[in-house]
Amino acid sequence: MENKEKKKKRRGRPAKENLKLSASINLKLTEADFKRVNEKAGKLGIKATQYAREMTLKGSVKSHFTLEELNLMRKLSGMANNLNQLARKANSIGYKATEKVLFELACEIKRLLDDR
Repeated sequence: MENKEKKKKRRGRPAKENLKLSASINLKLTEADFKRVNEKAGKLGIKATQYAREMTLKGSVKSHFTLEELNLMRKLSGMANNLNQLARKANSIGYKATEKVLFELACEIKRLLDDR
């Protein structure tokens, strides 16, 4: 019975290797260079140490969405939700009654996209 338990395959995603960051390199930068690294890391939404590590090992940092892009996606998602609710309402009470609200929402979406 013990052999069956040992041979039983685990399902799902394979376990991720848990490698600890134990070795370090000390890096000295000028104040200007330190600010540039912090700004670049901030734009990517990561810490400066993670930015430096990825630049050292890979030569580049995979760009995630910036904070501005995440904020824009959140706003557009909320507007899409409002539009869906308005479409449901228009189907139930009529299109003429919701025309003004739809026009205002369309103008808001256009303004949001044009501000970029």
